[in-house]
This record gives sequence, C-alpha cells and structure tokens, in this order.
Amino acid sequence: MMLFVVKMLSKLLLPPGLFLILIGIIFVLYKTNNKKYCFRKSRQKCICNWLIILFLLMYILSSYPGELILVKPLEDNFAPLSVSKVKTKVDLKSAIVVLGGGVIRGTPNGMQIGRTTLKRLYSGWRLHKKTGLKLVVSGGVVPGAKSGSVAETMKKVLKDWGVADNQIITENESKNTWQNAVNTSALLKDLDYEKIILVTSATHMKRSMYSFKKNWKSELKPAPADYILDRDISILDFLPNKESLDNSLTALHEWVGLLWYLI
Repeated sequence: MMLFVVKMLSKLLLPPGLFLILIGIIFVLYKTNNKKYCFRKSRQKCICNWLIILFLLMYILSSYPGELILVKPLEDNFAPLSVSKVKTKVDLKSAIVVLGGGVIRGTPNGMQIGRTTLKRLYSGWRLHKKTGLKLVVSGGVVPGAKSGSVAETMKKVLKDWGVADNQIITENESKNTWQNAVNTSALLKDLDYEKIILVTSATHMKRSMYSFKKNWKSELKPAPADYILDRDISILDFLPNKESLDNSLTALHEWVGLLWYLI
C-alpha cells in the first residue's frame, strides 16, 4: 500500500502532473473573487506570477538548460568502468548485477524490455562477454501486470544474445531500487559472492549505489551505462524539445528519489 501511495504522489507532484496542478491553481485564482488568497496582491498579478512560473518550468525542463541543471550532476558522479580493470572469470566470487528499468507491455510478442532496460542490459552483456562473470538481472512484476517479471524478460533477451542459462541469475521480487539492493544483496550473500559490479543508467547510479552500500557490505564497483549528456550540442537544443523533456524528467525522478531516502 505504501509503495502505491508513493508512486501516486510522485505522478501528481512531478511533471506532467505538476503542470496540471499549476494550471488548476491558475484557474481557481481566475475564478475566485477573494483576494486574500493572493497575499494581498491583485488577482491579475497573482495569475500572471503563476503563469510565469509555469512558463519557466516548462521551458527549463524541455530544453538543454534543464539537462545541465538536473542530469549533469548525476552523471558526473561516476566515470565509465574500464573493462581492463575488471578481473576475468577466474574471479568466481564476482557477479555483474543489471537493474531493470521498465518494460513495454501489450505488444504482439508479449512483454518486452524498454529502451532504458535494453541499454543497461547491453552494457552488462558486454561486460559478461569480456570477463566471463555471471549476470544477475533484477526486477519484479511491474504494477498492473499479473505475471511476468522484468528479470525474466531480461533473461529471455540475454538467452537470445547467446548467454547460457546457467550464466544468468534472476531476482524476481523487486518493485523499486531499494528492493533491488535488498533482494539482490541477500541472494548473492547466500551464493557466497564477494563482489558486485553494478550496471544501471548513469543518472540512476547515485541512488543505486546508495541503496546497495546500505545492504551490501562487500566490494561494490559501479559500471554506469546509458549516458544522456554524451551528444553534441547545437543551438536547437536550447529550444523546447521532447528529448530534453524526457531526460530532465528522468533526472528529476532521481533527485526526488534521493530526497526521499534522506527523509
């Protein structure tokens, strides 16, 4: 129940839900004749102020400045992992852990992994090919689905890529990043693993590392994937665009998640 409440609040308080709330506030101010709610300002000036706030929020989040403010601080925390520094399969006490990042439901072929999960999984697969270390895929049943976990869907893709069944470990219960850390850490402790190479999106790595450090007391090495700010920038990026909006909302979700951990 608590997880449902958290997800519901995040959808309401983060864009685009936040935009709708601001529009609702503006509408109420437009309709009301009681000026005390405008902190003694005229109703027209109050409405104007809210419109400016809405405009600035929508512009910043949908253009490159929003990415610089929200995405860059997250991605700059961890450098890409150098594979040459990773021990090969002789180090049998290490495992590559790939965190799920969403799936696509309702396709003609059934459940499929989403873009974010695909990029994470590809990075984990490349590490596996170069090191021979086992892969651990983590992710439970998504809200609204009756069966079929994210981890099982990821495992099917890995097998299509040629990974042997005995080289894949699945963790099927997690509903969020914290549960990823709790459940995966417990699973690998039971299997006597001593080191985790953690693969997730660069924007997601800070929150993931925080979660795993709280639950995994052995060696932990970040292997960030799916970098957002790795493209060339042009003047067009400073105009509102869907890519910047998607990236900013992704990063905003991470910042709210980190704040939630501190509460």
